[in-house]
Amino acid sequence: MITIAIADNDRFALEMLARTVGRALPGSQLLWTTTTGERAVHHCLYETAPDVLLLDMSLGGTPDGIEACRMIRQHAARPAIVAITSYSPAHYQPLAIDAGAQGLISKAATPKALVEAIRVIASGGVMPGFMDAATAHDALAATEARLAPLSAQEREVLRLYADRLTTQEIAEQLGIKASTVFVVMRHAKVKLGVNTRAEAIRAFLGLN
Repeated sequence: MITIAIADNDRFALEMLARTVGRALPGSQLLWTTTTGERAVHHCLYETAPDVLLLDMSLGGTPDGIEACRMIRQHAARPAIVAITSYSPAHYQPLAIDAGAQGLISKAATPKALVEAIRVIASGGVMPGFMDAATAHDALAATEARLAPLSAQEREVLRLYADRLTTQEIAEQLGIKASTVFVVMRHAKVKLGVNTRAEAIRAFLGLN
């Protein structure tokens, strides 16, 4: 028996998915549904994780669908995650892969295609281009471990430099002095084991 959960902030879509899975995949069990990423993360990490989570990539709120996927996968290799979207799969596929999902399917897919994706992924398989749950978990957990020494402010400064903002623009956006930006960057370089700002940015982007 495959246990399933669904996270989608569109209540109509959520109900349709629940009915579709129930009819097309007899013997499966729907453990829970939720309309928020926060509840999806909590259920998966602290309550009852299903075999497969159908997770809307455009889930509203904080965390959104992509971040909820990443948070779950950073901390656990279960459940397997099927990303779902009503928008362009081509847009969301690289985001879903980076966030640790095992596949992506359009909400417009046929019930047969949805069920096939669930069966493949529940059995440990993946859709083309995706990593299995254990491999994705190991990769994201390792990335988080490497990033952990960086403070939230250091990460934000690196992100803004990566977005090509100047030191003064970063200072204004963060409400700090330009000299403080330099100090934050110096600390980040030490933690990343590099000597230049460019090296720090490359290291940061490579870790994300």
